Amino acid sequence: MNNEKPVGSGGSENGRLSRTAKVLALIAAVLGALRVWIYAIGYDNTLFESTFSGVEVTVTGEDELASNSGFTLAEGQQLSSITVVAKGKRSELNALTASDFKAVVDISSATRAGEQTFKINVTSPNGIEVVSQSSDTVILFVDEFTQRTDMLSVTVDTGSDYVMTEGVTFVEAAANPVSVLVTGPRSKLDEIEGAYVRFNLDGVSISHALYGYGSIELRDKNGIVINNPYISVSESTAYVSVTVTKQKNVPVRVSFTGGVFSSGDAAIQLSSETLTVSGDPDLVDALDEIVLYIDETTVDGSKSFEYTVASLLPDGISNESGFSKLTLTVTLPKMAVRTYTVGTKSITVENLPENAEYSVISPINVVLMGAREAFDSVDRNAISASVDFSRVTVNSDGSYSALPKIDLGEGVTGVYVFEISDYVNFTVAYNEPEFE
Repeated sequence: MNNEKPVGSGGSENGRLSRTAKVLALIAAVLGALRVWIYAIGYDNTLFESTFSGVEVTVTGEDELASNSGFTLAEGQQLSSITVVAKGKRSELNALTASDFKAVVDISSATRAGEQTFKINVTSPNGIEVVSQSSDTVILFVDEFTQRTDMLSVTVDTGSDYVMTEGVTFVEAAANPVSVLVTGPRSKLDEIEGAYVRFNLDGVSISHALYGYGSIELRDKNGIVINNPYISVSESTAYVSVTVTKQKNVPVRVSFTGGVFSSGDAAIQLSSETLTVSGDPDLVDALDEIVLYIDETTVDGSKSFEYTVASLLPDGISNESGFSKLTLTVTLPKMAVRTYTVGTKSITVENLPENAEYSVISPINVVLMGAREAFDSVDRNAISASVDFSRVTVNSDGSYSALPKIDLGEGVTGVYVFEISDYVNFTVAYNEPEFE
């Protein structure tokens, strides 16, 4: 009896084990996949929160606001970004950025001018809930923005605690530009009383005109400076000129120009011996006296002169005397008239050509005038005359004539030439040149 197992009889059992293992492995794989699926479904259905910084805030409704009320949003207002906390599925939150959120301020419903609070409305993508935001409101300024069409005049504020030196008077303080254009919200422009340039002179001793720059500021009717970020002024500074004037009394003096008498030799009467003048301090300080020049040789005994005061003053100087005319009366000492003869030998001809010689034909008579006692100093033999050959007249007979210049000699004062009754007549002879 053969007890051996047929070859290959054990392979059948091994095959059945292999199939079982495969079934078990498949069941384990299915269970693992199911577990992962269940985990994934449960994970993504859970809601999470995430924070998004830097969400930009924008403004809408400006056109509607302008149409409804005439208001506009003030320029230069900076809107800060906000931070938003959102809730949603993690996969969706992870795909978002701050730019996916819209923070909007609608100003179309504003009905009054000025600063006011507006709500910030944040919208998010579908399926995402906004839990919170770092700021729910924003303060904005709206108004009707316009210009002051009257061009505000610029007034100079010099202060009041300054000192004027002696004789100096404050005239005015002028600004350049003289006016400014102001732009801004109408509600604030209506509060402006005027534009002022600050040029404070407190503690200054003023003796001359002053110049410089000052800052322009807007003030209300109570003098309070208006500082509003939405108001603009066409100029921020102005050039200021402070004008002053100085007044003083200036003496009037008479000066004789004829060369015969000095003013001390005559009796002089002035309707006023001083003139009160005013003007720029530098010009006034330079004016020490007012001189009336008189040719005393035109005075026969006594003579009056009348002057318009304005004609006596330099440019820039004004008459403050209270009268416009100044009268001068000059009385000279009693005069004597005497006639003297100047001989031919006392008459010379000047500027003759080198080869010419002159010969005076006849003497001339000279009439002198002066105080009687002054003639004591006149020596008739010292009186001489001269003519200039370059200024002669040629007579028909070939002779020459000219009006002479008279020299009374040294030491003669108080006497002058009143009349020259004759021309000097003379002839000229030319010498022949000598040849060797």
